[in-house]
Amino acid sequence: MKLIASYNKKWLIYIVTFFLFFAVILLISEFYHERRFRIDVLNEKLDNYAWFANSYAGQCGILTDSNYAELDSLMTMIPSQTIRVTLINFEGDVLYDSEVKNAREMENHLYRPEIQEALKNDAGTDIRISNTTKSKYYYYARRFDQCFIRVSDLYDMSVREFIKPDRLFLIFIFLILLSASLAIVLITDKFGKSIRTLREFTLTALANKPIGEDFVFPENELGDIGQEIIEIYQKLNRTKEELISEKAKLIRHLNMFDEGIAIFSRDRQVITSNNNFIRFINYISDIRVFTADEFFRIADFNPIFNFINRNLQDANTNLADFQPTYEVTMNKGGRYFSVKCIVFQDRSFEVTVNDISKLTKRKLLKQQLTDNIAHELKTPVSSIKGFLETILEGNPDKARTTDYLRRAYSQSCRLADLVNDISLLTKMEEAASLYQLETVNLNELVGDIIGEIESQLEVNEINLELVLPQTIVLHGNSGLLYSVFRNLFDNSITYAGKGVTVKLENYMTDEEQYYFSYYDTGGGVPEEDLPRLFERFYRVDKGRDRKQGGTGLGLAIVKNAIQFHKGDISVKNRTGGGLEFLFTLARDLRSSQD
Repeated sequence: MKLIASYNKKWLIYIVTFFLFFAVILLISEFYHERRFRIDVLNEKLDNYAWFANSYAGQCGILTDSNYAELDSLMTMIPSQTIRVTLINFEGDVLYDSEVKNAREMENHLYRPEIQEALKNDAGTDIRISNTTKSKYYYYARRFDQCFIRVSDLYDMSVREFIKPDRLFLIFIFLILLSASLAIVLITDKFGKSIRTLREFTLTALANKPIGEDFVFPENELGDIGQEIIEIYQKLNRTKEELISEKAKLIRHLNMFDEGIAIFSRDRQVITSNNNFIRFINYISDIRVFTADEFFRIADFNPIFNFINRNLQDANTNLADFQPTYEVTMNKGGRYFSVKCIVFQDRSFEVTVNDISKLTKRKLLKQQLTDNIAHELKTPVSSIKGFLETILEGNPDKARTTDYLRRAYSQSCRLADLVNDISLLTKMEEAASLYQLETVNLNELVGDIIGEIESQLEVNEINLELVLPQTIVLHGNSGLLYSVFRNLFDNSITYAGKGVTVKLENYMTDEEQYYFSYYDTGGGVPEEDLPRLFERFYRVDKGRDRKQGGTGLGLAIVKNAIQFHKGDISVKNRTGGGLEFLFTLARDLRSSQD
């Protein structure tokens, strides 16, 4: 209501200002036009008297004989009693004046305004008080061949009223303008209502408020246009809501994919992406990235970037007939990724990253499993058998017997650890459903492990850094989660060397998973060994590993335990030295299993 009142007030001000401006201009124009017209009429009457006087003087020979008194008879022929006739020669001397008997005694009139004007324009006028009669006259002078003839009329009330514009006419003009303005106000009122309604609609639309049925425009052409605008807006709003809903569905759908997917606009802005995309490009990249926008910072994807640049810069390519695609396979940290890009008709593009190494590795592991188990079991069994045979057949002394028994016991412990690890792996693969699930506080679990290995960390002068939220809680199996973190820490203590730094970081969290990075600053491993680090019984340095008592199953257990928790793990050599493990853990196995 306040908006409508404000608009009406502004509209009234505009109309009144417009009316006053043009009314004043028109009235002033009409005033001067009417006054000029009346003066011209008066001048024409006095000019006729001047021509009449000149003709009369010529016919009577008054100018030739200088018998100027004969002009008195002329005055009786002029109907107006207030007319005054004066003859003036070209030197300005007064030859005759109908109101003055001794005209020649009058002062020189050459510089009278009307005479000066007549010298230039043949005729001139002026209004002033006469020095001779002391009366106010309207003077009109005409130059003829022999003299000036000046005809004056007494400037009394009748002359003033004659010259003054007709007031009735001015009032009439004013009333016409006023009526026209009122008519304009009435005619434009409907237009104003349409404008006000359209403005209310605009403000409502800008505020993202719903458009109700009360937005009804007046029945005129502008109202019809406004009604069509509302209908178009409502259709666009419904389309927008549908697009938002479809986009939300698409995002949920994308997050269900195993592939990493990101869609970019033609100016390389992210339209949408899923979490797997960020996870996979972190596996491939040597730098840590947190958003899909950082994809273009990773040099490993230069072949993809070159393909994108070629298709976006080539304006002649008709993308309506076909969508260019490009695919490349990348090997990073023992994992193989298929990276595919497709450019759409509007020159937006989609990048997908798919981990294609899992199935291949699984087949390889199954093929090698039997041979590896037989080989690994053979070594401790042969050692135990040899020590016992030596004791039984060689009859050694007590000290040597004790040493053989100690070595046999050590091998039996190693054999027991090996059997337990194999049993653990087999159970995870074949009977995972037997593991009990519970709520696990990872902060407490990691804290317990650190307490157990604290002395080993001190002996090896290892600096431990933890970057974890205050509370990380997930639903899983505490024993398997213990195996994950304990084996990672044991691996660094055993192989990273002294004086290194070990860091565990939870670098990202979403609704479904925790994302972890674990690395040490040790010497790392040869690049060719990275693809096999998670294989059962695989050792980078077989002799050294056996001396240090490893079973060769620690990282295999880590990987399987992480996969049990619906996660994934990869390993790579860090640019600054050492190994880095990137892995995920599902927040709740119950929802994951559903």
